[in-house]
Amino acid sequence: MNEDLNPNLSGKKDTAEKKRYTPLQRALAIIAIALLVGMYLLTLVFALLSSPFADRMFRACLGLTIFVPLAAWITIWAVGVLTHRETIASPKVLNSNPEERRKMEAAAAAMAESSLTSSEDSPGK
Repeated sequence: MNEDLNPNLSGKKDTAEKKRYTPLQRALAIIAIALLVGMYLLTLVFALLSSPFADRMFRACLGLTIFVPLAAWITIWAVGVLTHRETIASPKVLNSNPEERRKMEAAAAAMAESSLTSSEDSPGK
């Protein structure tokens, strides 16, 4: 019964959804995760051992915590531009449903207007 309402419940996946990530993308994601987790563990070990290297390791950890995800995002964006594909880093993804965006903006404007009228009606100001 629910399968009639939602075809995705039938267990059949859309072909576009199946091939969402390539093996190379998955491998690079796993490498990035392993790099960050390994770096955090090494920083923790050096700090617990009171190593003189702990301070430099902590600074490197902070820098790479910012650099690795930023580099991954730039790489995903660049691959999308070069292959003419829409990726999660594409600016078009942010505005993918203009109708929903209009509804949200109208609701926010109505909320702002109602809060303005209620603050004007309140006595004592």
